[in-house]
Amino acid sequence: MMLFLPLGVDDTELERLPRVSITIAAICIVAFFISWVLPSAPMGVGEDELRSLLEQSLEHPDLEFPPACAERLLSDSGRRLVRNLHQRAAESDGAEHVTNRQEGLNERCEELIAQHESSLLSRFSLVPERGLVQPGWLTYMFLHLGWMHLLGNLLFFYVTSLLLEDAWGRPLFAGFYLVGGLVAGVAHYAIDPSSESVMVGASGAVAACMGAFCLRFAQRRVRIGYFVWVLKIFRGTFPVPGWVWGGLWFGNEVLNYALLGNNTGVAVMAHIGGFVFGFAGASLLRVTQLEERVVAPALAAKQGGWVVDPRLAEAQAALDQGDRTAARAGFQRLLKTQPDHTDALLALGRIELEDGETRAGTARVERALHTLAGRASTDALWFAMEPLVSLLPINALRPASAWKLAQALDTEDAPPASLETTEALYSVAGGGAGIIAVRALIRATELRMAHDKDFERAAGYLARARPLLTGEAAAAGDRVRELDAEVTRVLEENAWKKPDAAPTPAVDAPPAPPRIFPCRIVSMTDMALTVEAANGQRRTMAMTEVLAIAVGMLPVAGPPGTPPRQTVLTDLVLSWGSANEGPRVLRVNVAGLALNHFYPGVAPREAYSRFLADMLERTSANALPDASALKQGQYPRFNSEAELSQHFYGVSAAAA
Repeated sequence: MMLFLPLGVDDTELERLPRVSITIAAICIVAFFISWVLPSAPMGVGEDELRSLLEQSLEHPDLEFPPACAERLLSDSGRRLVRNLHQRAAESDGAEHVTNRQEGLNERCEELIAQHESSLLSRFSLVPERGLVQPGWLTYMFLHLGWMHLLGNLLFFYVTSLLLEDAWGRPLFAGFYLVGGLVAGVAHYAIDPSSESVMVGASGAVAACMGAFCLRFAQRRVRIGYFVWVLKIFRGTFPVPGWVWGGLWFGNEVLNYALLGNNTGVAVMAHIGGFVFGFAGASLLRVTQLEERVVAPALAAKQGGWVVDPRLAEAQAALDQGDRTAARAGFQRLLKTQPDHTDALLALGRIELEDGETRAGTARVERALHTLAGRASTDALWFAMEPLVSLLPINALRPASAWKLAQALDTEDAPPASLETTEALYSVAGGGAGIIAVRALIRATELRMAHDKDFERAAGYLARARPLLTGEAAAAGDRVRELDAEVTRVLEENAWKKPDAAPTPAVDAPPAPPRIFPCRIVSMTDMALTVEAANGQRRTMAMTEVLAIAVGMLPVAGPPGTPPRQTVLTDLVLSWGSANEGPRVLRVNVAGLALNHFYPGVAPREAYSRFLADMLERTSANALPDASALKQGQYPRFNSEAELSQHFYGVSAAAA
């Protein structure tokens, strides 16, 4: 004995409550109780009535079990059994006239058929012989014949429907399910339009979900449970890719139809038709990119404007799970259709840099950063670039790209942490030729002098610039000479300065404002946190990078004539900064916490309390205002974000 059943999809994370899937399952369950559990004879005819009719037809070899009853009330195996029993029927003594008895059987058959036709299951099932105008085209997919029929379909539906609804949204998925069931019914109808047998069950529509799932989520791992009894019981689970699971199931259905035809008692052709429709529908969405261009933006607009390419999300999910091979493949598939997709370039480039593929990784990251430098803000560019600084060999960048990146980072509101990288980029840009190279080396010198240390490096920049002062670049000669004189003077002063000279008293400088990055939380594990900035850039960090968690309540204007409601802001402090740089803070509003995703079914207030408790435990961060207040749900109230920032960080936030 062998049994294999899908139990679910590993690491399933949903962005929204699957209301359509829940509704479909609920309708199936309610319809099952009304049509199967509550009636004493769900099909309108009880077993005793059929048995009595059969016994009467076997009392004489010339009597015939009414064909109409055999066609409508018996299965294929039942009809074969009647034929075999009738061949062995013995002639009874003193039997009535055969014709009269046959008429009685036929009349009784008509009564049973009328009873059968009046049952809910019969009235709302799909019967090909009834033609194109019948309610069964829609209703058959919500009815079931027995507990195992219902539970089996709901299990397969659970495995496939949740991720599809999450990716496609509720309206599209609801329409897909209904049309998939309709196409499955048409496939069954086309085999024998004159058949009087009833067809019920969600398996045709579920097969459509399977066809779409094995393409749309081909690399997701379906968890299979097995039970094998061969002298000894073996049981457990194992994962298989979605395309393998769906492909094997479809192949088995095709094999069954090829060997047994449509005489198995199961609507195999409905399964095949539904699966083909689902696979074709998912293929159409992929080829036309409707999901990326229409569906995903529409869903994002409802969730506050976050637009994430579903292929990027799938590849990122694989990376978060440690499956770097699947992540690589996912990012590469996305880049085949969108070669300049910055998120995919950055993610794949980072993987390559971490795996020692320096040349390929550098090229990808350089291309992505070059694109961002032309359209993103300084903060957005640095948000994408900062995690890569330790991996990226800046000296390997092309001078033109280094110049563009340096120019994009070299602004008044640039994060202080980016200054050293900006200087290094200018140094690389100075490896080119002409006026741009000279300007780059001049700016690198100015940044080095602003640090007020290591003037030998500044002198090195100027030494590289002097030979380039020809042609158009000669116009920058005066500035090079000015800087050269200043650097020489400082170097000479430092050479004669006494080692024990008293340091100049420091003047207290006002605290630097915090750098606030609005973002949302994409995924959260015990060890890592993935956040997404407003421009779609993602960053994964270790939980230990969070140094403090600050919470504050703010008023939000409600409808006209109503008092303002209160909302909560959560700050994740990644750095307390320094004398020249303020704290670096990720600010997340309520919607960005995705509490219904991480804590499904939990009331919002309780879910938020759990979130704070989990974050404090996993990060060992300081709690602001204090841990006991946060645990008790006592959050300080402020009139504005500026007041919140002033309270926690001593100064209002800088623009970010």
